Amino acid sequence: MIIFGWGFQTLKDFGPAFKNLCSHCNNEQYWVLTRIITWFTIFFIPIIPYEIKYHLSCPICKYGLVLNQKQINEIKPLAEVNQLIVDGKISQEEYCARLNQLNSGSSENVQEKITETKAVSEDKTNLSYCANCGNNVIEESKFCGKCGTATVTK
Repeated sequence: MIIFGWGFQTLKDFGPAFKNLCSHCNNEQYWVLTRIITWFTIFFIPIIPYEIKYHLSCPICKYGLVLNQKQINEIKPLAEVNQLIVDGKISQEEYCARLNQLNSGSSENVQEKITETKAVSEDKTNLSYCANCGNNVIEESKFCGKCGTATVTK
C-alpha cells in the first residue's frame, strides 16, 4: 500500500521588501516577500514540487498579491538585503553599499512597478492567504480550510 498526497506546502520568508500602505487594512508597514511551494508527497515526504508562488503581502492582515517572474527577480535581492540588516548580519555601511549597487542596476523604482501591478491586480482579484500555512483563503471565510487558523476579518 502506497500513501500519496498533494497540497503539502512549504513557506520561505525572504524578508521585508519595502514600506507600503495596505489598501486592505490601511496600515503602512514593510511588505514581506514569501515563497510558497506546493508538493506531491509519498508517505508524507515531499517529493515533487508542482506549484511555486511568490507573494508580496502586508505583515498585519496578510493581504497581498502574487508576483510574476520579472517582479520576483527585482524584489528578491532587495528583500534579502533588508533581511540581512534586520538580522544584524551586515553593518549599516555594507547595507547602504548593497542598496546602492541594487539601485544602480535597475532603471525604475521597484516600488513604482509593484504599485502599478497592484492597481491592475486589485481590479481582478483580492488575494489573501493564511498566515500560518500559506493556503489561499476565500475572503468570506472565518477560518483557513487547511489548518483552521482564524483569518483576519475586514
